[in-house]
Amino acid sequence: MSIAIRSGFWIFTFGAIGYGLFYVVKPDDDLLKKFDEGSKHTDTRKFSRDTVAVLKEAAKQDSDLNKKIEELRDAQRLEKLQKAHKAREEVDASNENEDFFSGAFKIRSEYIEQLLSQVPTLETSVLTAHFDNIKREVNELQKYVVTSSFFLKEFNMRKYLGIVQNLQSKCYELEDQYVPRKKFGFTRKKIPKSDNQKHNLDERDGVDKIDSNKWDDKLFGFDSKDGKVLLLDNDVLFQRDVTMRNLKNCTIGLKGVMGTLHLTNLDNCIVLSGPVTSSVFIEKCTNCKIVTACQQLRMHTSTKCDIYLHVTSKGIVEDCMEIRTAPYNLQYEDLDKHFNMSSLDKNSNNWDNLDDFNWLAPDVPSPNWSVLDVKSRVNDWSDWWSKIPS
Repeated sequence: MSIAIRSGFWIFTFGAIGYGLFYVVKPDDDLLKKFDEGSKHTDTRKFSRDTVAVLKEAAKQDSDLNKKIEELRDAQRLEKLQKAHKAREEVDASNENEDFFSGAFKIRSEYIEQLLSQVPTLETSVLTAHFDNIKREVNELQKYVVTSSFFLKEFNMRKYLGIVQNLQSKCYELEDQYVPRKKFGFTRKKIPKSDNQKHNLDERDGVDKIDSNKWDDKLFGFDSKDGKVLLLDNDVLFQRDVTMRNLKNCTIGLKGVMGTLHLTNLDNCIVLSGPVTSSVFIEKCTNCKIVTACQQLRMHTSTKCDIYLHVTSKGIVEDCMEIRTAPYNLQYEDLDKHFNMSSLDKNSNNWDNLDDFNWLAPDVPSPNWSVLDVKSRVNDWSDWWSKIPS
C-alpha cells in the first residue's frame, strides 16, 4: 500500500473518531465559560468591552449635550427676536412722540415770532407787559424742550434749544430798542427850593416813585441777610427770575438753571451760580466774588468785584471801578447737565471782552476793568459753598 493511501486512511479514521466523540459527549456551556475565563486573552476582551461601553455612554452624553446646546441656541434666537421687536416698537413710538413734539414746537415758536413782530406797532405803555408775556412764552417753550429730552435725539434737542435761544436774544434786543432801561449816569446839580416847594415835591414823590429797594412778594430769592450761607438747587431755581438784594458777608450757592439773575446791593459776598439762560444784572455790588455763566452780563455802579465769567455775548459795565474778570471755573455734580438745559454755548466765552460805556477810547483799554492775574485766581470753589466770607 502506497504512503499516500495510508496517510489518507489514518486521517479519515481519526477524524471520524473525533467527530463521534464530540457528537456523543457535548461540552457544557458553563465549562466553556470557565475555559473562556481561564484563557490568557480574557483581560483583553474585558478591556475591549469596557471601552465600547464607555464610548457608547460618551456618545449618549454628547447627544444630550448637543440637545441642550440646541435648546439654548433656540432660546437665544427667540430672545433676540423679542428684543428686536421691542426696539422696533420703541423706535416707532419715539418717532411718533418726536413728530408730535415737532408740530407743537413749531406752533409755539411761530406764536412767539408773532408776538415779537407786534412790538413796533404797540404803544409804549403796554410794551413792558407785552415783553413779560413773551419771556414767559419763551421760558415755557424751553421747559417743553427740556422735559422732552428723554425721547429727543441729542442733535435735535440742540437744534430746538438753539431756536429758543434765538427767540430769547431777539426778545432782549427788541426790549433794549423799544423799552430802554434807565441808564446810570451823572445827576444834574439840584437847585435849592423853598420849604413849600420841597414839601409839595416830597408828597408827589411819595405817590409816583416806586422804591426799587423794597422787596416785592412776586420776587424770588433772598433779601436783607448778613453772615449767612444761602443755597438753592435746580428744583426751585429752574428757569426762574432770581433776585438777591441787600446781602452782606453772605455766600450764595445756586446749583441750577435760572432764567435771569439780579444781584443788587451786595457787600463782601460770594456768589456761586450755575448757568443763566438769559441775563445777569449786577448793581451796586462791592468787594464780591461772583462766579456765573450767562448769555448777557450787565454790571452797573459796582466796585472791587472779581467776576469768574462765561458769557456768550459781550458783557457791559457802566459806572464801575476795579472790576477784574477770569474764566468761569465752577464745578458741581450736575453742571454739564444744567449747561445743556440752559442752551448756552460752552465753546463761546467772552469773559475777557467787556464793553465799558464810560470809556469811549477805542484804542486804549478801559481802566475800570482788567483781567485777573492767574496767580490771584481761585482755582477750586469746593470749600467755598459753606464758607462765610470774613
